[in-house]
Order: sequence, then C-alpha cells, then structure tokens
Amino acid sequence: MRSPLRVTDWERVSLWRRALCAFVRVGILIAFVVVLIELLAPPIGIFFAAKWEARKLPGVKVTPQPLVDYSVSDAPGTVLSYFGYAFEVPWNASFKQKAFGKGGIVQLEFESGQSVTFIVPANQSGLLTEIVQDKSLHMENLELVFGDLMKRSPYDQYAALLNTTPLSIRAFGPRAEAVRGVTLLTFKAVAFGPGLETAVFAFELPGKRGFQIGDPQKSRRVDLEVFDSAGHHIEILCGATNGSVRFSQSELNRIITSLHTITDSTHLAALQN
Repeated sequence: MRSPLRVTDWERVSLWRRALCAFVRVGILIAFVVVLIELLAPPIGIFFAAKWEARKLPGVKVTPQPLVDYSVSDAPGTVLSYFGYAFEVPWNASFKQKAFGKGGIVQLEFESGQSVTFIVPANQSGLLTEIVQDKSLHMENLELVFGDLMKRSPYDQYAALLNTTPLSIRAFGPRAEAVRGVTLLTFKAVAFGPGLETAVFAFELPGKRGFQIGDPQKSRRVDLEVFDSAGHHIEILCGATNGSVRFSQSELNRIITSLHTITDSTHLAALQN
C-alpha cells in the first residue's frame, strides 16, 4: 500500500517541470539507444531497450481503457476555486491549504482524511512541447524525436504517451518511429511509475475529457488529467492522509464533472475570499 499523498508525490507526477534530476535516467536510456544505433544493430538495440524498461516497471504495459462507471456522488460537498477554475469535492470537512511556487499549484488536506493537489501547468502547449521548450531540462534535441507529435493537441500528446507500450514499439520498423517509441516509454515510466499498475481509464464528458491514473478500488492514490474543450490541461491529484480513507469512483466523478472555468472575475474573487 502506498504512503499518503505528500508534496513529493505531486513532484513525481510533474517531474518534467520540477525535478531535473529525475530525467537523468531518461538521458541515460536515450544515450544508450543512440550508442546502440551507432555501434550495434539498431533494431536489436531498440528491442532490448524496450524490454529492459518493461521488466523494470511492468506498469508501462498498461494502456487507457474506457471508463464505465460515470456515477456521481450526491453527498454534501464543498465548492473550491483556484487559478480561474472551480470544482466541488463531495465532502465538507475543514481543510488546510498550501500553495507552492509562484502559483499554479495548491495542496488541500482535509480533516476527514482526503488530500487534493490542484495543478494548472504554466505551459499549456502540451506535455511533449513543454519538455522540449523547458530550457532547464536541456532536452531541445528531443524535438526531432517527437516530430509531428509536438504539433498536436495537449490531449493527443498525453494519449500518445499513455498508449505507448513495449508491444507498440516496432523495433524492426522505421527507425525514427522506434526511437520515438522507446523515448515515450521511458517518459511514461518516469512520470507515472507504480501509479500505472492498478489501471488507467479514459473518460469523455460534455466539455471535457481526459485520463484517470489509478483504480480507486485498488489504490489510495488516483491522478486525474483533465483537458477541456478549449485545450486547457488541469491536474488533480487525489490521495489520503490516513490509511482508512479511499476515494470512490463516484467521488472522483463529482470532482471531474464539476470542474469548470470561471470567466466572471467578480464571482472568482468572491469564491477565493
């Protein structure tokens, strides 16, 4: 059983933005692939690189499955608003709030045991685009690896990452596609880690769609990656501060379905005060 949600947990999910050291492993693997391409038989090198990642973290074999349960909790709740968005949690316990950095991240710990971290990424161009454009990561060369994926929507970039598996990488196919596949597989392992193992769900709702990393029936930690019709990306990380609390799918659905942007600045100020 995983430990309660802490600051280090949301840092794990946003590694490409906040923890350069986590990408050392990515650089090592990419360098390893390059050496194999230059010095050994390229298809064999790519084949073994994919197998190595899968053996180290079996969760990378998991791909998104359609969410079936769309039930919504009707329990008394609390309306929350941050960074131009509002949403509801299906409980009304008091909570402690902590913001991180210059904005865009806030963590809420409720007395009833739930923990919710709300993140609005500063770069809304898409995950892969953000990795390449973040100068602190020194990954500009990956623009050639990602290719046309960087021109696609943030949702499509995320879907490409989550749908990459060892079996989807054709080691003996086109070289560029194989190298891209191994790179995506490595980022998938670094960004999500053990969270992939219980399940990944894809959901579709009016005005929004996205992915749910984790099955609440099997894990105390579930991450929600939400993309609205305007292309905005929001991360909501749901965990627990004690071992007796678990989220239900209907509670998670309440959070997702209630999430919306706030265009009325007066209303937004009133909610935040």
